[in-house]
Amino acid sequence: MDIDAYRRKRLKELVDKEAGGNVAAFARMHNQDPVRLRQILNANYRSGKGFREGVARRLEADLKLAPLYFDLGLEEELLGKHISAPTELPNIEQKSGFITTSPGDHRPSINVSPETEANVSEPLSLRAGRDIAVVGEVQGGPDGFISIDDYPPGQGHGWLHIYSPDPTAYGLRVRGDSMRPRIKSGEYIVVEPGLEALPGDDVVVKFTDGSAVVKELLWVRDDEICLGSINNGVPPMTRPLNIVLSIHRVGAIVPRGSGMYRSV
Repeated sequence: MDIDAYRRKRLKELVDKEAGGNVAAFARMHNQDPVRLRQILNANYRSGKGFREGVARRLEADLKLAPLYFDLGLEEELLGKHISAPTELPNIEQKSGFITTSPGDHRPSINVSPETEANVSEPLSLRAGRDIAVVGEVQGGPDGFISIDDYPPGQGHGWLHIYSPDPTAYGLRVRGDSMRPRIKSGEYIVVEPGLEALPGDDVVVKFTDGSAVVKELLWVRDDEICLGSINNGVPPMTRPLNIVLSIHRVGAIVPRGSGMYRSV
């Protein structure tokens, strides 16, 4: 079990204990966004790396938990390559699913092992890209809505060679300047329908009446969704969720003339 999986397990235990496993109810109790919590709990989100250090620390603060609550009890072998055991630690008690620390005479100290003294982690390797088909064109309109023209089967516009963890990802070519400066005419967007979108992500949203928009996802709550303009040229729109057909996350924007694009 890696550190993200362990943190998800700790959060799920908390949700189970306080809200009987109901994420929406837990979110209401703590004034949190249920979409954000579901993303964090989803083992497939961001290839299982959706509960990183910054996310864990912010959520602990939001839920008024003790620092490092989600890491408490983590197996020694996971932390052993980064830090050795503290020489002095305050007494730790767990009450009703929360961690409290009793005052100590000294601040805890950490001995850094020789191999991590330089504070350098293992080098990261780039993930191999793959060909993602460009299946249509997006034409933006002045009212914030878009039209999506799908290419006939076997007549795509080409491929984008780029990494995506979503096997169902597809590409769209952008026409028009209604989404400038974020997205320019002639650029491509990589859309990842298999990954859940977080507030702040750009998304392609299709409605049951056949209309569609490319917007920033602001929030989802109380059976409503709020979407912000890509270029701040149109006020945010709030719509009932029951008229939303799909919400597809925009994973990347590929510039014009990029070497990642390959024509048919």
